[in-house]
Amino acid sequence: MPTRRELILSAAWAAARPQVRLTDTKGEKIAATCNGTTLFEYRYSADRPKSYIHPLCLPGGQPITLDGPKDHVHHRGLMVAWSEVNGIDFWGETNPARHGPIAHQKFERVRDGARGEIRALLHWTAEGRLHLVERRTILVPPPGDDGVWLEWITELEAASGPVKLAAGQHVYNGLGIRFIHEWDGHSVLNSNGTATIDKANGEPAKWCAYHAPGGGVAIFDHPTNPRHPSPFFVMNKAFGYLSAAPSFKEGAFELAAKQKIRFRWGVLTFRGAPQPDALNRRFEAFGREK
Repeated sequence: MPTRRELILSAAWAAARPQVRLTDTKGEKIAATCNGTTLFEYRYSADRPKSYIHPLCLPGGQPITLDGPKDHVHHRGLMVAWSEVNGIDFWGETNPARHGPIAHQKFERVRDGARGEIRALLHWTAEGRLHLVERRTILVPPPGDDGVWLEWITELEAASGPVKLAAGQHVYNGLGIRFIHEWDGHSVLNSNGTATIDKANGEPAKWCAYHAPGGGVAIFDHPTNPRHPSPFFVMNKAFGYLSAAPSFKEGAFELAAKQKIRFRWGVLTFRGAPQPDALNRRFEAFGREK
């Protein structure tokens, strides 16, 4: 049994470790910070048709995402969305298609500390019908030597009847990031060593990074994900965008009533150029986590 002194030292050591603080502005957003520096903000306002992360920041707090730019108002920072769910668009917001919101219902857990945790319940509803129930988890530890890391877990359940998550003409469904204008026209690197946009777009990979002078972002596809390794959608003209897009190549996912599908992604923002060895190590560590 630990002595009193050992317990005191253990408590002091734990208190000295960097902590992630989650500050909730009720009805609007949760800010994730560490030592006073913003890591990201999770936005869940009922005024928006999605709940998403914006800004997502580099180490040091520099924002690298856009929220609702004029060219594509439905691009919301770091977001999960699908352009065709039973024929309904849960991606776009202003185009003529049939639309539905991905609406925040409640938080099931918000906990800060050595690893911040946000758990939320969301409803994908359109035309008077609940199509999908989403349970979303965001996990964020203090930044490490390689950058700001978060995990995004989305579990989708067909609410009452069959659900078809189709790609249609849009191949970018999944977890996507819209980058700041200063990052338009820049570069890609994936776990296969591919460094050209044309080849990387649609290529299955364990991870894919988009980068510009000063920093970048990598998305990691967990080995337990459906269709791992995932294809990635990536573009740099007319703007920079990256998404883990599991329906890019193989088409729709079909769920029976009450059936679930679960996706788990890692996201790393980093300074400088992408370092393949470091990104591979990060993927291996991520893949060992259950």
